[in-house]
Amino acid sequence: MIQKKLRPAIRRRRTLVLAYAASLGVAMLIAPTASANLTGSTFEGNDGNLVVNTAGNTDWANVAGLNTGVDLPHGTTDNSFGQGTKEDSSAVTIVTGSIPPNKNDLTRFYEASSLGANGHNYLDLAWERLVNIGNANLDFEINQSTPGFTRTTTGAVTLDRTAGDLLVSYDFSGSGTPTLGLNFWLTAAAGNTVSQCFSTNALPCWGRHVSLSGTVSEGAVNTTGVVDPLQTGSPTVGVGLFGEAAIDLTAAGVFPAGTCEAFGSAFVKSRSSSSFTAELKDFIAPIAVNISNCGTIKIHKVTENGDSTFNYSTTGGLSPSTFTLSNGGLRTYTGVQAGSSSVTETLTAAQVTAGWTLKSLNCTATGTGTSVGESGGTASITMSPDGLVDCTYTNHINFHPTIATQLSASTAKIGDSITDSATLTGATSTAGGTVTYHAYAGSNTCTGTDLLNSTKTVTNGVVPDSGAFVASAAGTFSFQAVYSGDANNDPATSVCSTEQLVVKAAPTATTAQNLIPNDSFTLSGATSTAGGTITMNLYAPSATTCSGTPALTQTVDVSGSGTYSTTNTTFIASTEGTWRWQSSYTGDTNNLPASSSCGTERFTIANS
Repeated sequence: MIQKKLRPAIRRRRTLVLAYAASLGVAMLIAPTASANLTGSTFEGNDGNLVVNTAGNTDWANVAGLNTGVDLPHGTTDNSFGQGTKEDSSAVTIVTGSIPPNKNDLTRFYEASSLGANGHNYLDLAWERLVNIGNANLDFEINQSTPGFTRTTTGAVTLDRTAGDLLVSYDFSGSGTPTLGLNFWLTAAAGNTVSQCFSTNALPCWGRHVSLSGTVSEGAVNTTGVVDPLQTGSPTVGVGLFGEAAIDLTAAGVFPAGTCEAFGSAFVKSRSSSSFTAELKDFIAPIAVNISNCGTIKIHKVTENGDSTFNYSTTGGLSPSTFTLSNGGLRTYTGVQAGSSSVTETLTAAQVTAGWTLKSLNCTATGTGTSVGESGGTASITMSPDGLVDCTYTNHINFHPTIATQLSASTAKIGDSITDSATLTGATSTAGGTVTYHAYAGSNTCTGTDLLNSTKTVTNGVVPDSGAFVASAAGTFSFQAVYSGDANNDPATSVCSTEQLVVKAAPTATTAQNLIPNDSFTLSGATSTAGGTITMNLYAPSATTCSGTPALTQTVDVSGSGTYSTTNTTFIASTEGTWRWQSSYTGDTNNLPASSSCGTERFTIANS
């Protein structure tokens, strides 16, 4: 459908059309040969049939963009204009009932439009009727909007016409070549005057008639039976029952340079005679068509993993010159004149900081002479009449996950096997990539030699545990997990200080009784720098579980592995019974505690 903004262009076109009409005069359509198509067009509009006669050409059997109108079946259900309806009538009446089988009874019509190699717009029209009784007089009305009635409408109707609507007259005398002409719908609002009307003294009206010459149009009515491949069964259409025409709309002044026109519907109607003021008879209701000399630009917006509002600027006279789109949005420019234009997306500083990127710009161009180039965020467009450029801007932002880790133990002894686990939070449900687990000697320091270096594959956001870490020396170790990220998720690294593993030596203790009541404690397997203390406790016979207050206690400092003894010289075990030693090592930063069991070392005092 034409946009309101095109109507000023129609007024400009009116002047051009009338000037062109003066140059054409009232020349009748010159009968061309069947092989002479209009310059720039491949359509065979002058042979009076529906099939291709010359290879490489087009005809109704293979024309692109074909639109078909079909009349109601002949008989009591058929309809027509009634009550003296004329071409200039906007208020019409549609009646139903038996339409006499005569020359005015239409059955079908066809429409197609195309862009020629020379950049001109061409309109192809055809009709079929029920009975051949001599001449045929009919008009194709080409409207910008829908006239306001359908196949089944009856009664009073006000036709919705717009200034600049087109009427193609088709008059056939019964032999020879048909005469073609143009009229344009005039309104006072468009600046037209009554003097410009063709057959009435009141606006709105059809403007002065322009007869089309053979240089801008061609047509023919079949002189033999022709096959209609567009109907079911491909029936043969009898002599004089099929007519066609082709018009160079650009050369005829319908589409003058520098203006945009678009027609969205078409219908056909018959007249009772060749007079323009003759009563209208049968009609075939409007069908949707697309006749345009300007192009269309469509800009689609797609975002991934989020949404934002993106800014666009244009060149080449597109209006509005700037616009915004968010996910799922569409900006359509219709009536784009032939020439160069561009559309550019620009990210704001905040969008760049947030991580938005232009993932892709994909454009397609259709229509002879229409092209588009893509560079960064700019689509550079060369538009031709009736061209279409369709672009999709896809913007992407990654999720920003975090990764947390958990060791299977926070302390261990030398030789223990420890594993690390990791959990991704804030990633997509299908997150992939890898997680590499690292272990470093030292507290809160994730640098130096990696003692673990275990890489696991992430599947749907789930991270497998690391491989085993076995410490061969005592000390503190720092662990860290690093997520690689993937196409939809940023990398992430766990905090080094949150995972500390303390590994200690596991010394053993053995005791040996010296001179009563002295004891020896041998510490084995401790680090060479082992510190801490050893406490040796002697319990009286009554403390059978080595509990309570010891009768004798002595603490000695430790300096590495070795044997450590009490130095008692004054204590006397005077009570009869079994005395028990229990000794324990406190451990230190790098060594675990160790102790002897109660009673493994004892002696008995007997009354002599």
